[in-house]
Amino acid sequence: MKVETHKVARLHAILWGIFSLGGMIAAFLLPVLIYMTAIAYPFNLWPFNGTKDPSFLITGHRLGALFIFVTIAGSLFHGIFRFQSALTEVGLLKYRRALEAIGYFIIFVGIIVLAYYLATWYLNGTIS
Repeated sequence: MKVETHKVARLHAILWGIFSLGGMIAAFLLPVLIYMTAIAYPFNLWPFNGTKDPSFLITGHRLGALFIFVTIAGSLFHGIFRFQSALTEVGLLKYRRALEAIGYFIIFVGIIVLAYYLATWYLNGTIS
């Protein structure tokens, strides 16, 4: 008797795992980023002497740059993936492959551009 083995879609499972991780990052870290840059600094709620650029609050060190990269890249992946699945549920199921290709291209380009800007800040000495 021959036992059938089902092909496991491992890539699909990995992508859904990254999607859920991006959702968690967007839920927990994005509000912190928004608070620090849009609320805490303008209303003087964060102890900052004002001698440097306000972006120094986060991008002044490597840990802050990693925080920005993880927050934006995770949120970008989660948002594009959710938007892509919403479009297929609305009635664009026949364009699912094209929507996936466009979505992954946007994610790839966004992460590369983000890494480029953070690397440029690091090489210019903004991030120490």
